[in-house]
Amino acid sequence: MSHDILPISERCTRTLAAVEADPLEPGADAELHMKTCTACAEARVIYLAQEDTPDVLVPAGYFDRLPGRVVGKLPVRPSLAHHARGLFWAAAAALLMAVGAGAFWAGRANRTPLVEATMPKPPDTVEVMVPEAPFHDRDEEAAQLQSLSPEEMKALLERLDRQPAATKR
Repeated sequence: MSHDILPISERCTRTLAAVEADPLEPGADAELHMKTCTACAEARVIYLAQEDTPDVLVPAGYFDRLPGRVVGKLPVRPSLAHHARGLFWAAAAALLMAVGAGAFWAGRANRTPLVEATMPKPPDTVEVMVPEAPFHDRDEEAAQLQSLSPEEMKALLERLDRQPAATKR
């Protein structure tokens, strides 16, 4: 299937040429034709909608100075002298630390104590240090109280009531 292009009439060709020459004032004949021909009227609107962009003007020598301006904005790499200065300070700090640590350890090795601590002699037996606790000797007797019968308990309480009166004097 072949695409056939419709021929443009002579009147449309003259109107389009007038629009290209002056789109705002194409002439009375072109204005009259555009009132009846919508294709020519749309062509005029499209032609008016195009922007006229002038060529961009560049200052003289702009592209000659451009590489220097770009390089000037790049960060500067630290020079070898900067690295050497940091290396010098690191070596000085390491040397100072080595001398200080050596002097510290040498001073600790030759130091004698000003006062020697003496500890008291530990006791021979632990029982000497522990004071006598009450009821330790009678624990067995107190445990036996639970096994007494009610009659034996009553007899024990009567005997205890008599005994404190004798110790109060």
